[in-house]
Amino acid sequence: MATINGVRKLNLNQYQRVLVAIVYLGLLVAIFSLLGGNLSSFLFNASVDSSILFYAGAFMIILGAYIVEPFFTKPSDAIANSTATLITLFGLSNKQALLGYDVILFYSMLVLTSSVVSIFLRETKNETWKRVSRITYWIAVNLGNYKAIFSLVYLSAAYSYFGKIQTIIPFISVLLFWVCLTFFDVVGMLVEKISSLLAIFQGRIGNELGQAIGCDNPFLYKVEIDYSRHKRQEIKYGDVVAIETGVNVGSIGMIVSSSFLLNKKWLSIYLLKDANNQVLKINLRDNNLIIEEKSIFTKEYLVFLLDMKVLPQELVKQIEKNELYQNRNNFIGYVTVGSDINTINFSILGDSQSPEKQISEGNIIKAYIYGQETLYQVINGNTREEHLENYDKHGFIVGIARKLGKYLMESKELDVCKWMPTIYSPLFFAHNEDVTEERKKEIAQQSIGRLPGTSLEIPVKDFNAIVTHNTAILGILGIGKSCLAYELIGKVIAKNVKVICIDITNEYYSDKGLLSYIPTDQIVFELGDTEKKELKDSKNTIVQSDPSKSGNHERYAQIVNDALAVFLESDKKVLILNPDLHAATKGEKIGYNIYTTDLTLAEKTRIITERLFVHALNGGQSEVAKYMMVFEEAHSLIPEWNSVSYEGDKTATNGTAKVILQGRKYGLGSLVVTQRTANVSKSILNQCNTIFALRVFDDTGKGFLENYIGEDYSSTLPTLEERHAIAIGKGLKLKQPVIIELNDKKYFGISP
Repeated sequence: MATINGVRKLNLNQYQRVLVAIVYLGLLVAIFSLLGGNLSSFLFNASVDSSILFYAGAFMIILGAYIVEPFFTKPSDAIANSTATLITLFGLSNKQALLGYDVILFYSMLVLTSSVVSIFLRETKNETWKRVSRITYWIAVNLGNYKAIFSLVYLSAAYSYFGKIQTIIPFISVLLFWVCLTFFDVVGMLVEKISSLLAIFQGRIGNELGQAIGCDNPFLYKVEIDYSRHKRQEIKYGDVVAIETGVNVGSIGMIVSSSFLLNKKWLSIYLLKDANNQVLKINLRDNNLIIEEKSIFTKEYLVFLLDMKVLPQELVKQIEKNELYQNRNNFIGYVTVGSDINTINFSILGDSQSPEKQISEGNIIKAYIYGQETLYQVINGNTREEHLENYDKHGFIVGIARKLGKYLMESKELDVCKWMPTIYSPLFFAHNEDVTEERKKEIAQQSIGRLPGTSLEIPVKDFNAIVTHNTAILGILGIGKSCLAYELIGKVIAKNVKVICIDITNEYYSDKGLLSYIPTDQIVFELGDTEKKELKDSKNTIVQSDPSKSGNHERYAQIVNDALAVFLESDKKVLILNPDLHAATKGEKIGYNIYTTDLTLAEKTRIITERLFVHALNGGQSEVAKYMMVFEEAHSLIPEWNSVSYEGDKTATNGTAKVILQGRKYGLGSLVVTQRTANVSKSILNQCNTIFALRVFDDTGKGFLENYIGEDYSSTLPTLEERHAIAIGKGLKLKQPVIIELNDKKYFGISP
């Protein structure tokens, strides 16, 4: 029971409300007998002005409270109320005898006019008229409420016609009757208590909440309740209810969402089904499960809140076996229109505002296709709006998710699932769990990451493909590209692959770089000091007879070749080179003079790559990965043709690309790391069979990646969280793009 505006509202069904109204009318007749003496003349002689107390006062309050407007007032109700009042006022023979006649007349005219204007302007598109309509709507439903308008008439008539009676007791009786009816509802409370007592003996297990007013789909119903009547009653997500489909017969459902506007509350009820895919039924009087199939459409659509504690065990077992009820803590919504084989649209319900249930791109959800659990990944969403009543609107979100398939626990990979879930089937968070720190560390050692919000690992399935079929890591600055590169290098060298890193940032050989993942004794850093000094001393060498031999580029190639030979023969795993530290030059004839110019980063990169290719070539063909080149800041090392500032860089990049293309059959591949996808040679990027796309903003980068991951996933690139990437490719054995949560570097524990 709750109160609003001083009026008590009880949880009474329709029959109980009629009973209460009859009792009140009986009491009213008794009081009028005391007042008028001649009951027949008092009640049925309309020429008696004092009859307004009965006709337009208490009588309409009773009918309004229990028959016409038990839940709320609509503008159409306000029109009826104000019209009834005006007719009564105009019918008075002595209008001035009624206290406040002019005020009541103006009040009624205001309500009537406002109600008509509200209805007339309901569909207007003009913003000014919309504001007018909202104001008139408020006036209609609040001032036109039966309690307000008829109480005004009742009290005025009581004082005007009976306030001067010599015996004060009848007048006090009139006022007490109004107070009991309007503020305390004594009869209503008494009927409710008696009904509750009878319900215990009869086994009644449902309290009436309200009425179903719409059907969003065959299993989802919108229920309207009067919040003022249930303000103190706990109605929450996950509660079990019954929608009455006949006298005491209902279909069992679960509350999955609620919305509240003005003084009304709307619940979404999702029906529960049994093992045969039939809606669970209940006899609200006998508590028996209804076996026979019945229509869901009801005469009154009454909705009852069920108490699981007193339900029969047979029914409780049926409910607890239901998929939706079992997964109610992970329930999201249902599949809606516009879904296809690859993607589903879903209407979001449930308690999605709680932190553990908030939905965002990358979330993993599950549906069932032919009884098989199938994973989907949320990639987008859009807002929708629906009208509930008059100007009350309810906004909601429709999500978009792409099919990933079935996750195979043993092999830790995603398998294909054919077809699609049926429309309106429920969706749930998949493996929604709090992953422990120990588990995260375990995943980091075994896999490259996991599906967001789960412990479902995404391991590297083919290390040979990671290397020989080339891998690219793309994303903006400071988003985790290098950390992912360090981790991949660490996992690759564990497979006996030699790694040569071209790093112009000087970050790889630092405590925050590769040393955080790989022990120092496995790394060779840079050329020797002697070789560097030799290059510096010979950088200005001039050969007059052959300008092409001027400079020290040939010697540089030999020094790099020798350094690679020593490294490849050693037990070291990683060689880090910074071409910016190499004083390599070439000769150039300008006029009659020969000059030496520094080699560009792209030209030095070509020399290093070609020298490594020679060693790979000498080692013979191999299906197993043996050597991996890492191009850190690749936009500077292998630039796109339209991004070069020196024509020689085009030739140099083409030479590097040729090595990468031919190196595959000799066990040679590359790892491309860049923050500027648009400025990296597409002839090299197009050879990358495994892609990790982190956050990207530029249209060129998104356009390039769209060819790999599709338009839907590329649209999520600007909003990816840190340490999240869209991954696809042969190395991971992913047949479709997937947003994965990458490992945190703290779980590797080499050094801080």
